[in-house]
Amino acid sequence: MKKIKGFLLLSITLLIMPLFSITTWAAAEELWDSYEIPSSRQKELLVDKANLLTDDEETDLLEQFESVSQKRQCNIVVLTVDDHTGPIQDYADDYFDYNGFGADYNDSGILFMLSMYDREWAISTSGEAIYAFTDYGQEELVDSMLPYLSDGDYYRAFSTYAKMCDGYLESYNDGSAIDVGNPYRSKGSSIKLILISLLCGFGSALIPIFFMGAQLRTVHSQANASGYQSHQGLNMRSHDDRYVTTRVTHTPLPKDNDSSRSHGSGGSSIHTSSSGHSHGGSHGHF
Repeated sequence: MKKIKGFLLLSITLLIMPLFSITTWAAAEELWDSYEIPSSRQKELLVDKANLLTDDEETDLLEQFESVSQKRQCNIVVLTVDDHTGPIQDYADDYFDYNGFGADYNDSGILFMLSMYDREWAISTSGEAIYAFTDYGQEELVDSMLPYLSDGDYYRAFSTYAKMCDGYLESYNDGSAIDVGNPYRSKGSSIKLILISLLCGFGSALIPIFFMGAQLRTVHSQANASGYQSHQGLNMRSHDDRYVTTRVTHTPLPKDNDSSRSHGSGGSSIHTSSSGHSHGGSHGHF
């Protein structure tokens, strides 16, 4: 009898487990309604499925995202989940596409996604944002957020994300995307650099003046000219410089036929999502 009960219990467990997996998978898929790109945005710019933020923090961050998005004409999006299906980069791309985040500003937008089960992050960019957020720029963006993410301070991480997105888009609109050779500097850090430069300039100018002034303190006036005369007497010698000859050597420089070298490194890597849409992006762990 006990064997029969054990067998029935095992059978029920084996039947329930696939149903549980299907339910979990379906719950993840509910983040978009269908695999068609809608004509309008379907979700808020901040969706905190992992419950990492308080209600007040969500409200404040959503205001920041909406403000930057409207000012820069580019959707600034954050998604947090407990877990996801498939590669996180594909999931982030699909979430952006199938929730219509490209509908507001001619396809331009950036999505930052956190998945807490494996502590993964992903960035998905679209439209003009692909070029505003270069590969190098994304590294700097994540590097600035990682200390807060590692400490569990998700509010400050996402607030930093909003501020840096604003700065990146401003720089891109001014004709100079954040990239290799053009690192991101916040307005506060720029002011600090100016102040430091001014202090260094004043210091380098004043120190020699003080040094020369200290040396002049040992100089005293003399009663007669003998005090200024050298004890070694006066010694004058004659020097002649004569031009002899000139030799010039010419060495031709090799021509560089590889025109691609002039472009240097940097720029944005582009891939195609399941919808056939072009995206930039990156992913990793925190």
